[in-house]
Amino acid sequence: MLSVIIKKELKRVFTDRRLVFSAFILPALSIFIMYSLMGVMVEKLQDDIVENIPTVYIQNSPEGFKSFFEESKFISEVDYIYIDEIQEIEIIKQEIRDGKIDLLVEFQPDFEKGINEYKGTGEIPVINTYSNSSKEYSSYAKNVIFGDLLYEYENLLLGKRVGDINYINVFDIDKNNENKDLADEKKVVGKGLSSFIPLLISILLFAGAMSVGMDAVAGEKERGTMATLLVTPVKREVIALGKIISLAIVSVISALSFVVGIVGSLPFASSFLAPGSGDFDISALAFGVSDFTKLFLVLLSLVSIYVCLIILLSIMAKTVKEAGAYVSPCYMVVLFLAVLTGFGAEQLVSWKYAIPIYGNISAIKDIFMFQLTWSHFAINFASSLVLSSILVYIITKLFNSEKVMLAK
Repeated sequence: MLSVIIKKELKRVFTDRRLVFSAFILPALSIFIMYSLMGVMVEKLQDDIVENIPTVYIQNSPEGFKSFFEESKFISEVDYIYIDEIQEIEIIKQEIRDGKIDLLVEFQPDFEKGINEYKGTGEIPVINTYSNSSKEYSSYAKNVIFGDLLYEYENLLLGKRVGDINYINVFDIDKNNENKDLADEKKVVGKGLSSFIPLLISILLFAGAMSVGMDAVAGEKERGTMATLLVTPVKREVIALGKIISLAIVSVISALSFVVGIVGSLPFASSFLAPGSGDFDISALAFGVSDFTKLFLVLLSLVSIYVCLIILLSIMAKTVKEAGAYVSPCYMVVLFLAVLTGFGAEQLVSWKYAIPIYGNISAIKDIFMFQLTWSHFAINFASSLVLSSILVYIITKLFNSEKVMLAK
């Protein structure tokens, strides 16, 4: 009889074309389109900033700097203008605020003389820069182009002062060291994915169960079909288990739909999903049998918790709208716990894996980073199993309550 209940619930979902489209097809399509477009746009913006030729005004530039600048690799990267008229400064600053000019570099008057005559006392010559941090072009011109340029110019002047720049350079770090990063490639990729995939999976599993689960009990109560189902010669415990299992199946399929959309967009979206991680090579993850086993069981335990929570809250409601009011705060708690896993140490202390939902999501992160031990997995799976069993027991008891199930 359990299989009959499961088939009935699944048939209710999968024979509804609108529900199939909205729960399984639309999420994957929406995620793929949205993330791909965002990734392409972010990458285009980054390329546009790098390729832009910023407009830079340089005031009171000493001859030594002019010679250095015009012979440097940076000369082709900026549209520069030398100025000496003080009365133009405020106009230039206003145009920087307006985004018409990107940067003003102001050398102290007699800058070169101050450098040559400095004896270790008095004020050090100053270079002031004026930029607009709200403008990407301006920030790039200051922090990247002129940041590197002025650093090299300082080294040139230091070399002239002491005779050889290496004299004051006590040691080099990682010079010609091409193998300084000893990280395993699969762990690098896994770390990038672990920053967002577990969080999304958790939220999407709950959202998938919530979209169908509220109708599984509260909807039938509202339509009056629950009373008919309860008078059939089927144990109410079997009905409850049938709804839990069928909802779990729907939840997993819905989440897989989201995951397909996310994975499909990774080649286009890595620039904003995990900036600095480079392009994703999913094959580099090289999951083994034990990793897939852990992932499957952790996801299964997480789904069981979500499904039981949603059905329990749906039982307490008389209508789908009321069930939505009960489930929404629970969804916020799930969202909070999912976000919370992004803070703290890379690997939790053992007892934290026993915390429902938080421990599950943390375990998924550890799987992607190839660091979830079997002992931590056992703690998480056991605690999830205990909680799910308690929730199933409560649900079956409520199904046997006429006051709750037939309340109007």
